[in-house]
Amino acid sequence: MIASNTQLTHVIWDWNGTLVDDSAFCASVVSAVLQEWNLPAIERADYRRRFRFPVREFYEELGFAGGDADYLRVCESFIQKYRAGWRDCSLQAHACEVLAELRDRGVRQSMLSAGHQEDLESSLRHFGIDVFFSDILGQDNTRAEGKVARGREWFASEGLVPGEAVLVGDTNHDWEVAEALDVGCLLFTNGHQDSERLGGYRPRKITGLREVLELFG
Repeated sequence: MIASNTQLTHVIWDWNGTLVDDSAFCASVVSAVLQEWNLPAIERADYRRRFRFPVREFYEELGFAGGDADYLRVCESFIQKYRAGWRDCSLQAHACEVLAELRDRGVRQSMLSAGHQEDLESSLRHFGIDVFFSDILGQDNTRAEGKVARGREWFASEGLVPGEAVLVGDTNHDWEVAEALDVGCLLFTNGHQDSERLGGYRPRKITGLREVLELFG
């Protein structure tokens, strides 16, 4: 939770679904991967109701029953298809405006993502928003794993004060990361998980990114 008397100085952003509007595209990619395993496709609305971390459990709920080697093939297939089409996605409404306004208010901003480091850097450059982030923290794998460990390592190396930071994300895992880092959390309901899926989690829910600015008066 975010205490009302807390002096926030830092926003930690998630990427996929939070700043970039890619849930519909990801649903189509997941569908293509599922069909490679002779499993039914999934519509965006159903995807947003069911998607969760760990991602492997999400695939298993959809019928995937392979072992570790097969799951690596699933991850590689997803990332190849995602890399082929992500440039057709757009940023979430008001994303650039909010990033610029926070910068102008002197708020430090970082990016912490489950995505691969090189993909993440390429995406931020493509949309012209890499300049807003003091740190860009992705992963060294394509399995969407390691976000907590990466965050803890970075927090320790930077000597950050937990009570001065808030994490903005769109999934259950973002809350888990915020809990692990002992920072505040806002969950955006227009990303990869819908409001019903996010409803059982404690953090405040937001429907638009401009609501982040309310924390910085």
